[in-house]
Amino acid sequence: MWEHWRQDWIYRLLAVGLAIILWIYVTGEQNPTGAKVVRVPLETVNLKEGLVVADRPEDVQVRVEGRKAVINNLLPRDVHAYVDLREAKVGDNLLPVRVEVPEGINVIHINPSQVAVKIDKIDQIQLPVQVSLIGTPAGGYRALEPVIKPSQVVVSGSASILKSIGRVYVEAQIDQASGNFLAQLPVKVADRDGHPLEEWLSLNPQVVETFIPVVQDMPSKVVAVRPQLVGEVAGGYTIDRIILQPEVVEVFAPYNLLASLDYINTAPINIDGATKNVTVETNLEIPSGVQVGSFPRVRVVVEIKKADVQAEGVVNPGRTS
Repeated sequence: MWEHWRQDWIYRLLAVGLAIILWIYVTGEQNPTGAKVVRVPLETVNLKEGLVVADRPEDVQVRVEGRKAVINNLLPRDVHAYVDLREAKVGDNLLPVRVEVPEGINVIHINPSQVAVKIDKIDQIQLPVQVSLIGTPAGGYRALEPVIKPSQVVVSGSASILKSIGRVYVEAQIDQASGNFLAQLPVKVADRDGHPLEEWLSLNPQVVETFIPVVQDMPSKVVAVRPQLVGEVAGGYTIDRIILQPEVVEVFAPYNLLASLDYINTAPINIDGATKNVTVETNLEIPSGVQVGSFPRVRVVVEIKKADVQAEGVVNPGRTS
């Protein structure tokens, strides 16, 4: 009986082994294994506050393996390659590349498996923003000096990269423009050779308001800005002075209009019952057929003080009722 059982056990073991071999063969035939090399961007994680990445490789190659059905549908965005900077210090660091892949995929090789990452302390500088004009206005029109708000941005990053900055700028598309250009434009940074640097830097703000006067090629004239005040200050108070920014603007118009144009009014400014300074940013009232060569808004500060004997009878300048 023992001999019979032993022979029976051997047959059963052989049957199981043959079944496993058959399963592996059938599975391999129906869903064979494949390999693929993908190039993926290299990211950084866990960088300590106050530090910045000054230099690192842009990407790495990852060789993966898995079932062909899965491998064929694998995209670079499905593979996550990164360097953990938790222990990185200021200066050069040689760190391993880590890779995360979807389930069912195996990482066979990473090239390079280690990368040099340069860490620096964050520094910052304030730089003016330039305007790069793309195209030219329509025939009979011309572009005047751009106005940017704010005119400067704070750039933060590695001290070595900050030193390499060639210019900070925005790009304004004015090709065939026949009217003023006004837009919120993203700020760009380039080195002295024109290569972009935004990836390595932080900008504040990241966008600026850009105004480019595009006017007809007509005669011009500089005229005063006149505040148009509405109402009366409170009893016992008087207007001390009015501050305008800007005080004058350049206007463009046919000769017959320019001859009679000595000033441009602001929109009405209400000072009725005021007992303290009134500060507003308002539009200009631009006459028909006239164009202005600057941003069509003006900041007005009406300084108000308590009246004294000498101030009695003074007429408030620019007041309308």
